[in-house]
Amino acid sequence: MSETKIRAPFQFVPFSTKVLIPYRSADELPRHDAILPNLKSGEIHISLRAETPIFVSDGKRYPDNIQRFFRGANGKRMIPGSTLRGLLRENMQILGFGVIRPGEDLEDYQIYYREMAGARTGSAGPLKERYRNTLDVNVGKTPDGTPYSEPKNVRIGWLKREDSADGKPSYCIYPALGELIRVPRSHADVLQFGEGDARLVSVSYTEANGRAVRIAPRGRETQENMRPGTLLYTGRPVAKPNCLYLFPEMDAVSTTAEKISDDDILSYQADLEQRRNSLPKDRASFWELPARDGESKPVFYLHTEGHIYFGMSRFPRIGYPHSIAEGLHESHRKRVGQLDYPRAILGFAEPREGGSAYRSRVSVGDLEAVGDPAEGASVSMILGNPKPSWYPGYTEEGRDYAQDEFCLRGYKQYWLKDTQKTAVKEGKEKVGTTFRPLPIGTEFRGVVRYRNLSEEELGLLLWCLRLEEDCYQTVGMGKPYGYGRVKLTIRTLREFNPDRLYGADLSATPWDEFRGGQAAQRVERYIKTYDASAGRELKRLYKIKGSSASSMSEIQDFFFIKRVIRNSDEVSYLQLEAVEDGRKVNEYTACKNAGQTLPSLQKERTDWEQTRAEEEASPKSMEDLLKALQDKYGGR
Repeated sequence: MSETKIRAPFQFVPFSTKVLIPYRSADELPRHDAILPNLKSGEIHISLRAETPIFVSDGKRYPDNIQRFFRGANGKRMIPGSTLRGLLRENMQILGFGVIRPGEDLEDYQIYYREMAGARTGSAGPLKERYRNTLDVNVGKTPDGTPYSEPKNVRIGWLKREDSADGKPSYCIYPALGELIRVPRSHADVLQFGEGDARLVSVSYTEANGRAVRIAPRGRETQENMRPGTLLYTGRPVAKPNCLYLFPEMDAVSTTAEKISDDDILSYQADLEQRRNSLPKDRASFWELPARDGESKPVFYLHTEGHIYFGMSRFPRIGYPHSIAEGLHESHRKRVGQLDYPRAILGFAEPREGGSAYRSRVSVGDLEAVGDPAEGASVSMILGNPKPSWYPGYTEEGRDYAQDEFCLRGYKQYWLKDTQKTAVKEGKEKVGTTFRPLPIGTEFRGVVRYRNLSEEELGLLLWCLRLEEDCYQTVGMGKPYGYGRVKLTIRTLREFNPDRLYGADLSATPWDEFRGGQAAQRVERYIKTYDASAGRELKRLYKIKGSSASSMSEIQDFFFIKRVIRNSDEVSYLQLEAVEDGRKVNEYTACKNAGQTLPSLQKERTDWEQTRAEEEASPKSMEDLLKALQDKYGGR
């Protein structure tokens, strides 16, 4: 069997180590209460043409579980302005060399993991060893030869919610009134509780020598001298040992209850959200925090490195010592409070109390579909978001978040490709998404308005919209499968001319309007103004070799992934059950055992450029020459 090559439908445009700060303070930003004659104000009329089927959800739930395309107040299908604004902001972060701010541009939390089955060799080996050492896993065999793993640092307790006077929730772990009891699923009294996992059952029980003798439904404590307890059915039964866990009741008056920090609670919630699509939707509450004041549930937990980790498994997920944002380059971490292009143009509001704010100088309207395009046939797919927990893809050189020198790769971008055939396997319908996309050729039109921008800022805005002439944008759902590729065209550029507004001719329009070729030339001029200006500043600050922003490697990587249309087989998700040489193969396991990491986007770009150069330099066969002539002269 050949070795599976690691791949994904996305790549990462590198975070630049260089940052541009056009304003020293908010006092230098243009005011909003006037149109300033030395700056640019106007409108950009754009159109988006769908190059692959496109779908933008309205976010509502329907009885048939088929999602609907977003519609405006007039009932027309639209791409909401917020969708385009989000796309615009990320493009501006890249092309404008913006500051990456934790919590704003990048989710910052502690990633959890559980590494029990990773190979001892390859990238998972050290992580497996760290996990086992943290839990102090004792491995051995019982007298009858059955292997076991005992996490000696893991304790049992009860997670309880305790709201403050103002209703703010907090969580504590209380001890249990006794020791944990492992109950075989073959125990005769267990059968009365039925089948199914990821649940809690309140019971009464008796024990002897650390074993459950009798188990009955809760309520027989006083009559039959039984103790109250809770039977925990874990999320998935393990093969060895195949057992349940019986928790004694909570010691509700204990003075040794331990408060869990807000950071640990937030990290647990973030981890749960990351895993939610892989969990049974009808039993999601099993993993959730207690929902009401005074509510409690049994948990396994441990202390390590100043944190409390807890969960519904005897081998709980624990956090890496570093949070995600610690993988950012220093150039971003030390400039969090400074005014880069995205903040200066698109506005900001400081989350802290009394923080400053500045309104956006760009307004993005909804883009309305031209005509009444017909919906296509229904398509179903599983839209699991890629997760930062996959460190071989998300970090440079595949370093995990336990290593001090780990660095994040960059901005996640989906490869361009034709749509793939998708399906949801039987039994997985609850985690699937179904929608009816609009067809190739569907056009949307809208307006982006700007106010008091410098020529450089207007050039950056136009560059973020148009990109390079042969590039595409992606919007909507299904991007991992090729949906939502669009070509954005600037149809008209209208510039406000204050001299005309206050001139002698009161009938004159206050706009200079550019269409077609004139608009294209005007747009190109502004883009080149920004490109050259940013290049000069980068050269002054960082001594770069090129003379423009577009010469930077990370910018070339960005336009590469926005330009090249890949073969779907080369940039698809790895499969749990792929067929290779007539055999079923788990591609994830094949890659993991080989210790592979996702190659850098720069390497993929240079490899592609080299292949193209070699193809162009190689001698053409007679068949190729004839085909080229036919293409040129239309087959005549």
